[in-house]
Amino acid sequence: MTQFLYCKKAEIPGDKKHPAIRAAVATAPTGGMLLSLPRSIELDTRKPTELLLYDPIQGVVRCRCRLFAPVPMGEMRAYRCEILETLSRNQRREDLKISIIIPTDVVYQDRTYPAAIHNISAGGALLVSSFAAQKGELLSFRFPKTSPPIPLTAKILRVDLRPPQVGKLSYGFGCKFVNLSTQNESLLRGYIFQEERRLYRSE
Repeated sequence: MTQFLYCKKAEIPGDKKHPAIRAAVATAPTGGMLLSLPRSIELDTRKPTELLLYDPIQGVVRCRCRLFAPVPMGEMRAYRCEILETLSRNQRREDLKISIIIPTDVVYQDRTYPAAIHNISAGGALLVSSFAAQKGELLSFRFPKTSPPIPLTAKILRVDLRPPQVGKLSYGFGCKFVNLSTQNESLLRGYIFQEERRLYRSE
């Protein structure tokens, strides 16, 4: 269950004869995942069920699961849920984005430049530095706030001239990450989600 610790919503896909069934996801008191559906819906627990999990860190995860031990809870019925197989992951485009200023070093054309990350999501980042680069070029840097730091390669989508820093011109590079592994993307999403929660609680 730990891999879906923050997941709260799920859906059993429908077909031409049956509509999709929305469900709530929670953690059982004894550990593991609980899936709650309207009590009027009874599922066949003798065979695996396909499930879509809407996870804020991993995106939409399609999996096969085993539902068992149904327990009535008011107007709902809760099933224990065991993930048997992950079928696909689809990272949503509406990624959380957080505004931060984190120093880093950017490698561009085999040279290293000091820079700062001004905002970041699981899909890209805004980098600010004094070197000039063009749209479409690649930058490499590390995100230092996770353990271990995440190596990132980003393609420049836009370049903006920024206010001078210490008498030097500076540039903002709006970037999209490329070739980001699933493991590192999940690690980055986890950091962003936790930081967004921290910032929300501090307001």
